[in-house]
Amino acid sequence: MVDISRELQVAISTGKVVMGFKEVKKTILTSTPKLVILAANTPKWAKEDIEYYAKLAGVPVFIFPGSSIELGAAAKRPHKIMALAVIDPGQSEILKLVEHA
Repeated sequence: MVDISRELQVAISTGKVVMGFKEVKKTILTSTPKLVILAANTPKWAKEDIEYYAKLAGVPVFIFPGSSIELGAAAKRPHKIMALAVIDPGQSEILKLVEHA
């Protein structure tokens, strides 16, 4: 089992991760991230929007099993995070989440 919080922190510190709905959507449209992570309580309109563009781009989407507050805490940020995109996983094994999903 992959420790999501730990791997997310490693990806943020050693790779490239963008956070926030608008940034994630822009990243999917302009480049191809390796993985998109959405909080479990992401509003339906935002979830459908991200999932639609991710499917078109062939990007896997992982639903984080917690709220946006918990996703923010897992990323060691003092705010809510509804969506984030892993562009470069760095030294993390966060992409293994896709294999288990």
